[in-house]
Amino acid sequence: MLGQCRDKIILKKKIKQIAQLVYKSEYAVVMTGAGMSVESGIPPFRGTTGIWTKYGNPKLDSFSDFKKNPTKWWDDRRNLTIDKHILELRESLTKAKPHDGHRSLARIERARYIKSIITQNIDGLDLMAGSKNVIEIHGNRKRLRCLGCNMRVDLDEYIPIYAPDPCKFCGGTVKFDTVLFGEPIPKDIMKISRQEIDKSDLIIAVGTSATVRPASGLLWIAKSQGAKIIEVNIEKTKLTTISDYYIKSKAKSFFVNLEDELTSNPDQ
Repeated sequence: MLGQCRDKIILKKKIKQIAQLVYKSEYAVVMTGAGMSVESGIPPFRGTTGIWTKYGNPKLDSFSDFKKNPTKWWDDRRNLTIDKHILELRESLTKAKPHDGHRSLARIERARYIKSIITQNIDGLDLMAGSKNVIEIHGNRKRLRCLGCNMRVDLDEYIPIYAPDPCKFCGGTVKFDTVLFGEPIPKDIMKISRQEIDKSDLIIAVGTSATVRPASGLLWIAKSQGAKIIEVNIEKTKLTTISDYYIKSKAKSFFVNLEDELTSNPDQ
């Protein structure tokens, strides 16, 4: 009990420091990873509770499979002849709703304390919570994308079970917007992400293992350009070595407390 109280006091003190950095920054950016979604019921990929730990590492050439035979790729998903980790992830994504941390982050963005959110998550929960300037670097599972012209179409609640028709604009192959293993990040998304990083003087990285490139590489670029890096995670990662601050915290608690601190002293 005493240990928990001490941890809360330490967390609150650190968040006060982070709030001061946010006040003073000219262009603060948030980057989120799987740790942001865990508290919405979406399992992480790595770690003791990760779905890859549970089922083993996935195939790392799924984009190659898709390109070879897109129709078969879609048929496999309709017939459920796919990896068990994909089925578990699909079910959790379907049920997931934004948590209080997502909503706090959306209000922090709305108040212009941060300028953008770069997320590695494909769940769309930031948008559902009300965030506006969200860059989904690995795509959005509720969207289709043309591989030819990058045209995107929102699916809302409709998830196709058959291969979509070719793109009506360029005739290109259409797939889910989510980036598969071996698939390059779409050029338009990578360009926007890099632009945000180049403008930033403060990056708050929350719940990311900082191991998936090229997304994680953006943090090293930001550091090399003089931005301060704040890492928020339940355990230290390779990002800790370049971070100016490390805060041991879950995502929801961090953003709820940060919002409270920022709004309690709005004239800073």
